[in-house]
Amino acid sequence: MPSVVSRSQVLALAAVAATAVASLALVACEEQRRLPDYVAVSLNDTTMRHPIGFDERREVLNVDLPPRASGLSHNQVADMQRFVARYKAEGVGSLAVSVASQARGNTGATNALDDLGRILKDAGVAPSRVSKSRHSDVHRTRAMVRLSYARPTAVPPECGHWHRDIGRERERYHYPEFGCSTQRNLAGMVANARDLQRPQDEQPRSAERRSQSWSKYIAPEQAESTAETKAKAVETTKKQ
Repeated sequence: MPSVVSRSQVLALAAVAATAVASLALVACEEQRRLPDYVAVSLNDTTMRHPIGFDERREVLNVDLPPRASGLSHNQVADMQRFVARYKAEGVGSLAVSVASQARGNTGATNALDDLGRILKDAGVAPSRVSKSRHSDVHRTRAMVRLSYARPTAVPPECGHWHRDIGRERERYHYPEFGCSTQRNLAGMVANARDLQRPQDEQPRSAERRSQSWSKYIAPEQAESTAETKAKAVETTKKQ
């Protein structure tokens, strides 16, 4: 009888040990299936899951150069000024200025290029950002100057991939299409795709009330005393 009891105890201990080993193996398997934190974070980042692509578009302005003109006309100056302003706002790379080979010895072309140089200087475009070249256009009898620059255009991501069932998802990250429609709408409505690549250039500060705000910041006690003095003066005036 004692031998039977000891045998049953041994069997019970073996069963408990087998259960513990199986539990540990199951826990280890579950731990292995868990994603690292940095992977889970990247999967929850909509800008990484559904990135907005960029394509390059070339903007071109062709300006005719009369042979004996004293320079650009008023309309041509306005067109160039608007084009240069757009280049500064949305262009990437250099501003390409190409002069037709027919413009050699053309006094009108020389005067027009001088006007263009003044336009670029007034707009604050550095000479290092302007690339000059010549082109040949045999189909045109009149000389021409061509301005061009590259600007990025946003390419929206493709949505509609519902290939995974998230009903039994154990990981704590979003479903595959999370944020895709937002990214696609953003790419479609953005006016200047360069804003998605880098921040805009800083503009001159607004000076309205800046000195008063700065005085309150660097000397708040003095500003408060000044305000109290003004308030007392107003009260005294009212009593009189």
